[in-house]
Amino acid sequence: MTSIKKHVKNKQLFNKGPDMSEREIKNVIFMGKKPLAVSAFEYLLQRGINVKLVVAMVDEPFENNLANAALSHGIPLYTDPKEIYELIDSGDEMFRDVDLVISYLFWKRMKNGLIKLPKWGCVNFHPAPLPDYKGRAGYNTAILDKRDDFGVSAHFIDSEEFDVGPIIKVTKFKIEHDKETAYSLEAKSQQKMLELFKEVINLFTSNEEIQISPNSGGLHLTGEQLEEMKKVDLAKDSAEEIDRKVRAFFFPPYTGAKLIVGEKEFTLVNQGILNLFHEKINKKLPNS
Repeated sequence: MTSIKKHVKNKQLFNKGPDMSEREIKNVIFMGKKPLAVSAFEYLLQRGINVKLVVAMVDEPFENNLANAALSHGIPLYTDPKEIYELIDSGDEMFRDVDLVISYLFWKRMKNGLIKLPKWGCVNFHPAPLPDYKGRAGYNTAILDKRDDFGVSAHFIDSEEFDVGPIIKVTKFKIEHDKETAYSLEAKSQQKMLELFKEVINLFTSNEEIQISPNSGGLHLTGEQLEEMKKVDLAKDSAEEIDRKVRAFFFPPYTGAKLIVGEKEFTLVNQGILNLFHEKINKKLPNS
């Protein structure tokens, strides 16, 4: 494990090579999605940190979404990342004195305009253990790999590549790979990532030295590879393999483990998933 001071000096991770022991986090840019991004954003405000602007999706299907939260606090909201880079290039004053850029499930590739902007770097919160799983397929592959643990990660963004910067911290937790679905694992991971977020923000606002570790290797799947893994072959896959695929890719409304008949795709479910649907439907129905 390497100290961040040494990494800054040797690798020029940041714009300058400041002494991290004298860091002060006053101004941040926050970019993210999903309901717990709101909790992370509000934690920054509770800590007295100035959020200069928020980048969020305008059409998230949650009542408690980041765009609404930013507007309710009177913080400038942007929904198109291209606008951010144009403003940076134009020298807009809003982008002066930025200490930290935070990506909390930000859905776009971070570009150099933002990477090089903040004094103390860009930090990404990734919903899988690094360096093991990079990109989008962590939940699925962890179940397929029969892992007994999973994790969430915080790492620096020092290039335009996905999920490759030095690791700040990984929080791991136990899972039941023979019962877990992608849906259930995502729910557990989101809670753990909020806890990790608070720990990392507290670390940055303290005088404690920040230790980093390498982020080399790991699995990164393309969208095409992920879709191929969803396919069920009744002639080759065992019942156990099919059940595992069903659970590994259950994440509505997206297509799950699937059979292809002619030109049509059919998503498979098992009894456990049917029971889950039954429970959720009954909770919404009025008492009979």
